[in-house]
Amino acid sequence: MTRLRPLRLLLLGILLTLFGLELLLRLLPVSTATRVDYHVAPTILTYPPHLDFTVATGWDLKNARHLRSNNYGFVDTQDFVPDPQAIAVIGDSFVEANMLAPDDRIGPALSRALGGAAVYSMGGPGSSLLDYAERARLAASRFGIQRFVFVLELGDVQQALCGSGNHHGPCIDPKSGAFTPYARPSATGLKTWARHSALAQYVFSQLKFNPARLWQSLRPAIAADHAQKTMPQALTHGILTRFFDGLPVTSHPPVVLIDGPRGRDGAETDRQLAQMAELRATAEAAGVRVLDLTPHFAAWRAASPLSLEVGPYDGHWNPLGHRIAAEAAAEALRNP
Repeated sequence: MTRLRPLRLLLLGILLTLFGLELLLRLLPVSTATRVDYHVAPTILTYPPHLDFTVATGWDLKNARHLRSNNYGFVDTQDFVPDPQAIAVIGDSFVEANMLAPDDRIGPALSRALGGAAVYSMGGPGSSLLDYAERARLAASRFGIQRFVFVLELGDVQQALCGSGNHHGPCIDPKSGAFTPYARPSATGLKTWARHSALAQYVFSQLKFNPARLWQSLRPAIAADHAQKTMPQALTHGILTRFFDGLPVTSHPPVVLIDGPRGRDGAETDRQLAQMAELRATAEAAGVRVLDLTPHFAAWRAASPLSLEVGPYDGHWNPLGHRIAAEAAAEALRNP
């Protein structure tokens, strides 16, 4: 019995420490549960409509923001209503940009550049090319949208492969090249509990603890082999064809903005740039306007020492980057 007492005291101390951390973190702007799911369409992940939640970056809770989703579960300060004159801006976390103040994001910046035009921001973090087509069809069918701006990052083509971890809906099977249905499993068990715990949210959202990634890091040979695989051109072509064929028919040609490398280099960046070059060729054949933002960002860097990134810890565009992208998109929309 005497031997068990120290163990009990240790367990009690651990429980009290965890309880204290839970209470402390509830007072801080730790990222809260977003309950992302297929709330508005069977292939489109969004937040629940009109959800209040908090986001922050890193262990020290940088860029803390209190957000509220709109009536369709997107991070936009306006509700979406049918409006054939509106413009939809579609992309991933570069469009949502939840680390920035609302007015600093590309949607509001584009609205200002176009003299107050209605712009609907339909960003979805962790999504890719085929997801954007799903959102475009939703925007066209439910809101009558005729003008689209797609914001692409360099990895958006390869991330459309099944298993990439960066697609919300249907994907392309990397072995067969087949278009494959997909739905993210609903949260159960530990994930459901974690939604209600500030400590769990801090560990998984702020510290980015990922058991699967940890396991992969312990197997460096496998990780290196995976990183060196080049996507066959046939797969690239299949993804691009599926994306452009899946866009709704509109009275205005879509505009595609492609993020530049912004100082990144290496074999992976070269592969991504080659995929974007093929995307440009496919887009032009489909009558889609493509704008490479590389020269726009290079011109800024040549004229100013100010960075275009949120910070060394986050390569997303800062307000300057969003403004430059928005002005380029506005020019393309004014002169199709």
